Parts: sequence; structure tokens; C-alpha cells
Amino acid sequence: MLPRHAAWLFVCAAYLIPFPYFERLNNPNENARVWATRAIVQHHVLNLDAVMAEWGYVNDKAKNDKHVYSGKAPGTSLLGVPVLWLHGKLRQLVGWPPPDKRATTFWLRLGAVKLPMLAFLFAFARYVRRVTGSEAASDLLVVALGLGTLLYPYGGLFVGHALAAAAAFGAYLLLDHPDNDVFDGARSRLRLGGAGLLAGATVMFEYQAALVAVALSVYAVARFRMRAVAVVVGALPAAIALGAYHTALFGRPWRFPFGNVENPEFARAHVAGFHGLSLPHGTAFASFLVSPGYGLFAFSPVLLVGVVAAAMMIGRGGHPRRDGILVAAICGVMFVFLAGMSNWRAGWCVGPRYIATVAPFLILPIVKLWPRIGSRWWVLALVAGATLPSVLLNVVSGALYPHYPEPFDNPVFDLAFPLLGDGYAAGGLGLLLGLRGAAAMLPLALAVLAALALAVGGEASEPKPWARQLGLSIAIAAVFTLVLSGYGRKPRPDEAHAAAVVRQLWEPPAGLPSAKN
Repeated sequence: MLPRHAAWLFVCAAYLIPFPYFERLNNPNENARVWATRAIVQHHVLNLDAVMAEWGYVNDKAKNDKHVYSGKAPGTSLLGVPVLWLHGKLRQLVGWPPPDKRATTFWLRLGAVKLPMLAFLFAFARYVRRVTGSEAASDLLVVALGLGTLLYPYGGLFVGHALAAAAAFGAYLLLDHPDNDVFDGARSRLRLGGAGLLAGATVMFEYQAALVAVALSVYAVARFRMRAVAVVVGALPAAIALGAYHTALFGRPWRFPFGNVENPEFARAHVAGFHGLSLPHGTAFASFLVSPGYGLFAFSPVLLVGVVAAAMMIGRGGHPRRDGILVAAICGVMFVFLAGMSNWRAGWCVGPRYIATVAPFLILPIVKLWPRIGSRWWVLALVAGATLPSVLLNVVSGALYPHYPEPFDNPVFDLAFPLLGDGYAAGGLGLLLGLRGAAAMLPLALAVLAALALAVGGEASEPKPWARQLGLSIAIAAVFTLVLSGYGRKPRPDEAHAAAVVRQLWEPPAGLPSAKN
């Protein structure tokens, strides 16, 4: 008999097993935050001067007249401070020196990102079970969200994208507690205040997530009227902390890092409009929504099911309409925001990382409509069929090389799978067990397959439709994957060059095939 939360446990394993780390890549999105955390713990300062003297140059910085700082929102770096402090103290107890870059990054990823994300996914699974009354729905949707969206590749790096999504949706979970609608007691006010605290934390992790925090605040006012004051009060500590941080760095609470960019090339990109934000670029929408190289729905077709479900909720009226409008508003403001950025492509990355916050909100409509339509076998098949390729694309990307170069128009099939075929494997449990080449990914593959078996093999309304349900799921997944795999397969010189750079920077060396050693 499997434990009640078996699917979640396998998702946990999928987060904890891999450790793709490439020191020579010097990924600024992560390292600027790592450097900042070390500066606080080791040198008791906010600036990166001393850490750069020790560990070398890192990009994505902001500056004032005297020092350089991380150019990122400070939430992830601050969350990592107790993790790195405790790790350093434990090393001192056994007589070890302070951790190097690799060890620092490993423990920061684990303690400040992966474990909080797994706690969030546990809360999400419980919420799905409460709303739907279905273990099958809980298993399927926690796998879909945890492994089949951008939460997976960014929930394994020391960055803020997945944490912002978790904090924002955590705020919604507190707002949507049934007791909040029944009475105005102390516990209800505490939950509303907690929702405000998480909404404020969302901005601490990613500045652009302020748009989501505003949408949640409007939702709270529409739902709770005057009681929504508790939400505002709850958000004040984060707002005050963020203002104090900006004042310490740049002299004013409203002066953000992107107004003080250190890199001249990046600074030029921030000149247009308001710090690089202007009217939306029409061509950007197609790229970050549906293109195989970068598109949100190309990497996570299960989120397209959420779009349809959100439209159904808006059309129903009543409470479902209110939540459907919230989902539409969050997606709308984040999509328009990204299309208006001068650097909307966001460099070497997996999917549109700046809008990862929308992922859990696009799963929400499926949760809400499940009690009404989830008993139909073809609905289960549709969601499961969309989940299968979503998990494949995001797990391969996040566990192997979550830094896709921009030239690739189909990076999973033109970069990731060829790397695996040539015996390249990233760090993690497989290499620790002595496995080499693609075999090093076997522990992760087993965990993911077990999670998918529980998710896709859920109950049907009757015994007979189960086979049809499974067959349709596999057919949907196969058609999507085959169509995607055939896109952009003609090699180009810029792709070949980018692939050569990736292979040159690959580590650890034990992950390379013997023929290349």
C-alpha cells in the first residue's frame, strides 16, 4: 500500500536527485544572488566587492558611487543567509574551511529553494485534495505543477522565479480558505495577514511579481471588502524591508537596481522607456507563449488546459467567475509586462522565466472545475496527456542543462537529447553512485516515471474507461511530442557554435563519455 502522499514524495525525489552545476558558465542569474548571500554571511556587508575579489567577476550587478551589488531582487539572497550561516558553522565544528562555490551553491539551492518549493507543493497537494475530494486529482496536478512547468527548472536553482510563484500562490491559498468567508475571527484575520505577508514576499523575490501582488490585493478587496485591510497590513513588513534595502544601496526607497545597472551593455538596454520597459512588442507574444525554443505553452502544454478552464470559469458566473478573472488578470498583466521589456528574451534560460509566476495560477482553473468535470474519463485523459510531455520537457531541461542558449529554436531536441545521446550527464545522485553517461540520469528517471505512473494511472469513473483514458493520454502526449520534435531540425551555424560552447563548459569531467576524455 503506497503512502497517501506517494506522488508528492516522488516529486520530492525528482527535485533532490539532480545537481546541474557549471562553474565556468558563471551564470549571472544565479551567481549574483550566491555572491550576495556570501557577502552577507562571510563579510557582513551587502556589496559584492570582497566576494568578487575572492571568487571573480559576476554579471547582473547594480552600483552606487562606492560599491557594486547584486542587481536582483534581494529575497532569494536573504532567504539563503541562515542556510549558508548554519552550513558555515557546521563546517567550523569539524575543522573544515568555508565552502567553495560549488558547495555554497549546492546548499543554497537545497535549503533556500528546493525545500521551500517542496513544502509549497505539499500545501498545494492538500489544497487540491480539499477542493476536489480526489486523491487522483491531487496526484495528477501536483506532478503537473511540480514537474511539468517552469517551477521545476527554476525550483532547482538559487534564483527567485519559482519562489515568487510559490509565494504568490501561497497567498492565494490563504485567501481561499473556506473559513475566511464564514466569520471574521482572529484565525481568519491571521490568514488574511499571512496572505499579505506572502504577497509582499513575492515582490522581494522578483520585482515584476508586484503586478501579481496587486492583482491579489484587488481580489482580496473584492472578496473581503474592509477585512482586506489585514492583507495590506500583512504586506507592510516586506514593503518596509524592501524600501530599507534600496535606501541602503541607492539612497532612496524607490530606487531599484535596474536603475543603477553596472554593465554598460545592460544599461543601454534599460534606457528605453521606463528602465527598459515600454509599450509591448507584438512579435514577442508568439515567441514567449508558443515557440518551441522559449514558449510557455510549448514547454508546458498542460497550462493550455488551464487557459481553457479559466475561460469556462469566467463564463459560469458567481464565485468561479471571480477566480477565473483573477487568473486572466494575472496572466494578462504578466504577458503584457514581458512583451514590453527590451530584454524580454532574458538570455540563456529555459522558457520565459520572468513570468514563471503564472504557472500555478493556470493550474488553478483545472482544480476549481474538477468537481464538475473531473469524473469524465476524457477530461482525465486530456489533462494527463498534456502533463506527460510537460514533465518530459521541463525535467530534461531542469535536470540536465537549465541554461539554453538563445540561438536554439528547439533546444530540448537539438541540444538536450543530443547531449544525453553522446553521454553527457549533469551532477547529482547518479554520478555519486558511480553511474556514467546517460545512465547517470537513471535515478531521476525512475523517480519521475513513478510519479507519472501515479499521476496518469488515476481512477476513472468506471473500470472500463480506464484503458481508453490511458490510451488517449498516451496518444495526446505522443502527437504533441512528435510534432514538437520535428520543428526546426535543420542545423544552423549559430546553433552548432552554441552547442560547442556548452560542451566545452560541461562539468564535471566524469560526466563526459570516455571517447571524449
